[in-house]
Amino acid sequence: MTQPYEPTPPSVAAEALAVLKSLPSIEDTQTQVAAAMNEITDAAKQLIPSIVFETLDEGDGGNCERPYEQTDGKRYFLPDAVARDVAVPEGVWQKLQQAATEAASKLDATEVQVMKDQPGDHDIGFYGPTGLFIKVGYRGNLVVSGYTGCRLPRDAK
Repeated sequence: MTQPYEPTPPSVAAEALAVLKSLPSIEDTQTQVAAAMNEITDAAKQLIPSIVFETLDEGDGGNCERPYEQTDGKRYFLPDAVARDVAVPEGVWQKLQQAATEAASKLDATEVQVMKDQPGDHDIGFYGPTGLFIKVGYRGNLVVSGYTGCRLPRDAK
């Protein structure tokens, strides 16, 4: 039986490691992604003073996938910030989207993917190096998510 995914070729793995060495550590990236998420939730609190965010999970991390699987790279999904049963009028959503664009751009997460963009139903992601992302969605609940992408721990740089 063959492996479902062949290992990354050595030359590609070496390039992947060089990319990771050029980026901030997993610890620093986690701090930066959390700061971007806080920037978005703070903007929401300014626009909707009654909004209350909660954290419903603890986050999740692990080893990186191809082409980084042969490195010491780690990845981490930060805990989602969730505001349940909140009204987000379309004008407010546009301002939140702008705040998210600005916060994500500080992390070089400038590739925008709009999954949904209908009145009352929005889902937008801002993607950056090695899979890093900031996502904001609204459909009765406002959710802000973040992911570090693959990064090396400080002690492996």
